Amino acid sequence: MKTISGRLLAILVLLLTMVSGGIGILYSSMSRHYYIQEQCRMMDEVYGLLLNEDLPTLCEEENRIKGMAAEDEWEDYADSFLEPYENKNLRFRIRDKEFHLLYATNKSQYISSSDDQELKEQWVAKYTRNATAKYEKIKSGGRVVLRGICEQGGDQFYIMITQSSFVIDRSTAYARSVLFLVIAAFLIFGTICARILAKSIGRSVENAARVARKIADKDFSEKVSETTKYQELNELGASINEMSGQIQSYIQNLETYNQLLQQDNQRRAELEQHRKRFVNNVSHELKTPLAIISGQMEMLSIVQDVQKRQQYCDSAMEEVQRMNDMISSMLQIFSVEEGIEELPMEPLELGAIADAAVQDFSVLFAKRKIQIDLQKQPDCMIKGNSENLRRAITNFLMNAYRYAPENSTVKVSVDRNGKYIIFSVYNDGERVAEKDIDKLWDSFYQGSVIGRESEGGTGLGLYIVKSIVSQHGGECGMENKEHGVEFWFGIPCLQQTGLEKQE
Repeated sequence: MKTISGRLLAILVLLLTMVSGGIGILYSSMSRHYYIQEQCRMMDEVYGLLLNEDLPTLCEEENRIKGMAAEDEWEDYADSFLEPYENKNLRFRIRDKEFHLLYATNKSQYISSSDDQELKEQWVAKYTRNATAKYEKIKSGGRVVLRGICEQGGDQFYIMITQSSFVIDRSTAYARSVLFLVIAAFLIFGTICARILAKSIGRSVENAARVARKIADKDFSEKVSETTKYQELNELGASINEMSGQIQSYIQNLETYNQLLQQDNQRRAELEQHRKRFVNNVSHELKTPLAIISGQMEMLSIVQDVQKRQQYCDSAMEEVQRMNDMISSMLQIFSVEEGIEELPMEPLELGAIADAAVQDFSVLFAKRKIQIDLQKQPDCMIKGNSENLRRAITNFLMNAYRYAPENSTVKVSVDRNGKYIIFSVYNDGERVAEKDIDKLWDSFYQGSVIGRESEGGTGLGLYIVKSIVSQHGGECGMENKEHGVEFWFGIPCLQQTGLEKQE
């Protein structure tokens, strides 16, 4: 039997069998001896009572009652002293000093004693004073016997109490038969109870095993019962349920992490594509100004006109500046990503920086007939790096310049919103495609507006803005409006001390 219930049943049945068999063996080996001891004790007790009785009177009365009982078909009489003991299979013989029989349980008082003097002497020799009951063997088997001498009123009486071993053996045999029946019933009933108990425990264990198999198959829909009759099984069920909950939580977290990892891998793959495209774009962008510069340098050696020579020089310088700006952006991105650059911070008025940047772009915006409307609140103080903040503002303005239609207005604002100073740039035009909104702030990513692709650029501008704003502990974002797009970033306000305010 490999199951718990089967082994438990076998153990319980074996235990019941051993207990029952032990009881049977113990009774069989000890019952006869115990019964003889009890009969000896009872005989000693009765003998002690007889010593306190008037034996001649007792014998006369007992013979009279026996005679009356014989006439009335052996009805019991409550006045009899010896009858209760005779009903317990004790046999009495009381003789006088001449060894004449005064009373015998199974004989009439009128039966004469033997006249053989030698035989009488042999019988009398067996009687003792202070007698006690004992077991003796006889030809028919054995018996418990007590032979005592009692003196009353100067007369001597001989008392003999006996019980046959046949009666003892028959009594113990009956008791043994009853005991074996009880043992058999006990075994049957105990086996049934053991089977029920084993089934109950086995059912609980099987249920726990079934739930555990479901957990192994990632099925957490079922719990192990914690309300059985057995504390150990309840504790096992509670442990399995707790384990199930933890495994379920771990699996859910693992699946979440896997999803995040897949998303991160996907973004890394996309970023790698952006990097490759950026390298191609930069290669192309650098190749073009280099070709222009090379051609212009060749023309300088040929052209004699001073004005044209100056134009070629100015054009070459513009291309050099364009290359310088591109390389500076790349170096700044590298510094931000590697944590090399540490920006010096100082108290600044963000409105003044925005005003200066707008002035720089006014001529460029005027070429496309684009108006700039700057709205700013006074005393918008922050702690930051003016050069990098100027670059962030410039990138926002450059985006507006690229995508704002001619004869439109670009709205620039510097405003206080709680603990932040908010800089925003709004321009009319096409909105940003939904698929690009979450990726605009990635490095090397060139998004598109609805209806057309991105116009030039390297995909670094907004990433630089995000890096600069993060260095200042701020946030940035964008929002598609009904007729255009608004980009913004927020920098924490400068917390001025009382002395600073007084100054």
